[in-house]
Amino acid sequence: MFNGKIGELIEQAVRLLQIVGIPIMAFLCIIGFLILLTAGKNPLRKRLGYKFVIVFGIGILLIAYAPLLRYTYSPDTPTEGNTDSVEEMVNSTMNFGAYIFKGLWYASIPVVVTMFYTGMNVRFVAGKNPQTKRLGLGLMLFSPLVLAIAFVLPSLLGKL
Repeated sequence: MFNGKIGELIEQAVRLLQIVGIPIMAFLCIIGFLILLTAGKNPLRKRLGYKFVIVFGIGILLIAYAPLLRYTYSPDTPTEGNTDSVEEMVNSTMNFGAYIFKGLWYASIPVVVTMFYTGMNVRFVAGKNPQTKRLGLGLMLFSPLVLAIAFVLPSLLGKL
C-alpha cells in the first residue's frame, strides 16, 4: 500500500508504538482495574474504571495486531527490499522497550506492597461496614494478581 520512505516511516512508527505503547497501555489498564475495584457505589468512578479497562485493553490489542491485520486484509503484499532500515530501527528501539518493562517491574513492587497494606488497614479500620470490609479484602487479594501481571506480562511479550 505504502511505498518508499513514507511506508518505512509508517512501519517504524507502528513498531515504536508497539514497543513503547503496549507497556504504557497495560499499566493504564491495570490502573483502570484498581479504579474499578475501589469504586464502591460511586457511578462516576465505576464508569471511569470501565472506560480505562475497555479503551486501553482494546488499544493494546489494536497496537499489537495492527500490522498483522494490515498485511492480512490489504491487497498489497509486503516487499522485502526496504527491510534494512526497519530492522535497524527495531533493533535500536528494543532496548528502550525493555527499559520501560524493567521500570514498570521495579515500580510495581512498592505499589503492590502499598496496595496490600492499604487494604489491610481499610479492612481492620472498617468497623461494622461490610462494604468497606469487602473493599479492604479486595485490595488485599488483588495485590498479588497485579504483581503477577507485572512480572508475567514482559516475559509473555518476550521483552525480558
